[in-house]
Amino acid sequence: MVGSAAQPMSVTQATVDECVAALVAGFPIEDIWLLEPARAKECHLDKPVNLIVIVTEGSEAHLISAGIEDLIRKQADWSGIDVFVFSLSAITRIPRPLLVKMALSAGTNIYSK
Repeated sequence: MVGSAAQPMSVTQATVDECVAALVAGFPIEDIWLLEPARAKECHLDKPVNLIVIVTEGSEAHLISAGIEDLIRKQADWSGIDVFVFSLSAITRIPRPLLVKMALSAGTNIYSK
């Protein structure tokens, strides 16, 4: 969880909740997974909070990713959050992208439609 002993306190749970609410309100999101750097060392994650966002199939994940990056840059207190966007098919694809695989196996599901 955010703020656990393994996680720096630079991003509070309230900040993550605020970010997730804004993402869900503004984009076609199916699921959001929290992936802590210590739980996915092989991914070399830079930020203390990493959100793996699964968007509705048929959405243009790269455009949604750009929109989410713009939104996050506008909020100074969200600077400790990184977001990675994948289409829903990434969950069922074999092999799965590494970030999706790690989110599903070592992350925490914090939003599900």
